[in-house]
Amino acid sequence: MRSEKESDVSGTAVADALEAAGVTFVVTVPDWVQLPLHRALEDRKDRIRTINCCSEHEAFMMAGGLYCGGRRAAIVIQNQGLYAGLNALRGVGLDAGTPLVMLIGQFGREASNRGENTMASSRRVVRLLDPLLELLDIPTWRIDSQEDMPNIAKAYRLAEKEARPTAIVFDRNMRWSN
Repeated sequence: MRSEKESDVSGTAVADALEAAGVTFVVTVPDWVQLPLHRALEDRKDRIRTINCCSEHEAFMMAGGLYCGGRRAAIVIQNQGLYAGLNALRGVGLDAGTPLVMLIGQFGREASNRGENTMASSRRVVRLLDPLLELLDIPTWRIDSQEDMPNIAKAYRLAEKEARPTAIVFDRNMRWSN
């Protein structure tokens, strides 16, 4: 049975979608919301290499370098990590026009706020994400159910077509695979 804190999406399903999108590297500062994804990636380390970074700044720089080297990467961070790495995202993603795809866990989202506008959250860390992504003109999709999984491929297509960052937001903790 799924807890109210978990989405209907498992870490394995997200790893499958990343692999189907041709991702060969995940750069990350591991986060709580996406912990099941990190576990699922361990099971396919021969196909998707995970690079744990010390900071989100480093993750953005690493993903940019991988792109320059012809690799497709995913950046897996949480909302407060996006805030911490903003200068690198601006320089590498926005100013240099690098197609970076971020999977952002919405850390701190209250169960009572799920399904509601994030601006109604009592937590600043939650309220800041959507307006910031909009201000930066970063196209954003949400994944909370299996029906949302095609959004990962859409994010990669748009990022590469328009040479810009895109974001996938997970509003709740991913489900552990059975």
